[in-house]
Amino acid sequence: MYEFLIFGIVFLISMASSIVFIARPNLLMSSEHMLRDLSAPQAQHTRPTPRVGGIGIILGLGVGCAFYNNDIGRDLLLALAAGAVVFWAGLLEDVYRNVSPRNRLFAAFVAATLGIALTGSLVPDLGLTEGALLELVVPAIVITLLWSAGTCHALNLLDGLNGLSALYSMAASIGFVAIAGHTGDTDIQVVAGLLAVSIFGFFILNWPFGRIFLGDAGAYGIGHIIAWLGIVLVARNPSVAGMAVLLLLFWPVCDTLLSIVRRRATRRATGQPDRLHFHHIAVRTVAMLKGRRGRFDNSIASLLLVPFFSTPIAVGVLLWDQPIMATIALACFILLFVVTYMSGVKFFPARRLRRARYFGSGSLGKKRSSLQVSPLSGTYVRESEVLNVKIFRASSQGNWTLQASAADDENVPYEGTFRTDVEAYDRFLKKG
Repeated sequence: MYEFLIFGIVFLISMASSIVFIARPNLLMSSEHMLRDLSAPQAQHTRPTPRVGGIGIILGLGVGCAFYNNDIGRDLLLALAAGAVVFWAGLLEDVYRNVSPRNRLFAAFVAATLGIALTGSLVPDLGLTEGALLELVVPAIVITLLWSAGTCHALNLLDGLNGLSALYSMAASIGFVAIAGHTGDTDIQVVAGLLAVSIFGFFILNWPFGRIFLGDAGAYGIGHIIAWLGIVLVARNPSVAGMAVLLLLFWPVCDTLLSIVRRRATRRATGQPDRLHFHHIAVRTVAMLKGRRGRFDNSIASLLLVPFFSTPIAVGVLLWDQPIMATIALACFILLFVVTYMSGVKFFPARRLRRARYFGSGSLGKKRSSLQVSPLSGTYVRESEVLNVKIFRASSQGNWTLQASAADDENVPYEGTFRTDVEAYDRFLKKG
């Protein structure tokens, strides 16, 4: 009964904090900043929205940990405390927009370094070297730093749809509860359980209507916590396969690595945002299957992705003490992820919508029944300007044409033709 009460308090604190920020969005957020968010290349929302939901999650978790203070190991408590560095950097970006992606990543490495210094916990190996890395401190430190900072950054990039980061984080937390049950680390179970409940308090206000967002503070903070649940678990228990724990972190990390490769291949800055993550492809998939774009495509896509990120987590739990099998499974999931992503990028742009969302007047409007319209077409807000973006082609084998014009200007400038609608959309982003 006592445990249910504490978990209920954590849930209420998280939910109540989100309600406060929804009711008083200007409490921490600037109206100008929230309006500017609408023009971000990766933005999926259409109205100003506070992005400080992570505050309530961390506050709820902190209160819960205070109740269980005597039951949580010192190493785990110190590891969680080290996350304050990256949480604060994320919060400064959420409120003041003055912390660059590079500085936030640097803060994630500082938090990871502080976690190592305070706890002495390292990932000795990934379950494949029989503890050989335990004697080689430098490789163990490097692996731990990349594990921690990489997970923080990856979860931030995953935070692109209503409920997506929350759903993934709750699933990963439940995975840690399950593995810690095998090893007897009850404090990891408690912290992971508290985290899942606190995130759920935010989730019911974030999904499906997107009334509040996680923000950089929430994404980086939760990423640090999830990373260190895994690090402490592996450091304490040689029987736990590091590769199995990596399966719990698979989805955000793999998506991040793919985005880095994609941007390098197209000679774009690694930190430059775009709408080409796996979850953006999922939104387009929902629109194509429905035949039109709708208000809840964003939220439906999050549910569509649940089996994709939950399956590696479930396999990681099943193979928690089998490093070789976990490694094979990880390799298979990476291959499946890349193949599925590439197939989605190539297949869905070639499908025809049953009904075009809109087209302007004139000769283009007369021909719309014979045109193939990309789901990337739409109305975008860039700073104070509203733009109508139209990406279309006349046949299934032809090139895509990009048109972009101000919403109050019927003069449509042609900006060339492109092999795919994704390339046309990229051109629109670069023109801004």
